Amino acid sequence: MAEPHNDAPQARRSGFAVEVRIVVSVFQHIGLVVFYLVLFLLNVLIFVGLPGGWIAYAAILLYGLATRFSGIGWRMVLVMAGIAVAGEVVESLLGIVYVAHKGATRWGVLGAFAGGIVGAILGSMIMPLLGSIVFGFAGAFAGAVICEYLFYRSLDRALRTGFFAFLGKLNAMLVKFALGLVILGLFIYRTWA
Repeated sequence: MAEPHNDAPQARRSGFAVEVRIVVSVFQHIGLVVFYLVLFLLNVLIFVGLPGGWIAYAAILLYGLATRFSGIGWRMVLVMAGIAVAGEVVESLLGIVYVAHKGATRWGVLGAFAGGIVGAILGSMIMPLLGSIVFGFAGAFAGAVICEYLFYRSLDRALRTGFFAFLGKLNAMLVKFALGLVILGLFIYRTWA
């Protein structure tokens, strides 16, 4: 007579495998959430004058390489690169266009642009990280005020132009940050399963 077949050990092993897969999935999702937070914080570095958007993009590219682009796809990585390049172009031009739109002369626009660059460079030497942003804003303001005053000899007009240079630089950084968040949103959409 044949002995009855006992499936209990097999059932326990398959139940254990399911539990392990669930635990692994939970840890993968926790890791993704942590990675998303790191990418967000890297984008915040834009406000201290560091290329946080590009560092975040490099991290996404490394993720794509590590996963053989299975989650995001190489085309999406190229789209994200295009958005990052657009962010750089917008940041470079928006401040200038904004101050020019508000009535600054060419000298005021040039002063805002040059002052922002000089201020950021000097600020990073004086106070690394935070200095580049603070002095970049101050430099854009001062450059616009000085150049407008030399052209019009009106302190009121020069100060108004300087204020718009400050706002233009701030708007440019906000748009670049927003584009970084678009990249992050696309990444989350493609990787959260």
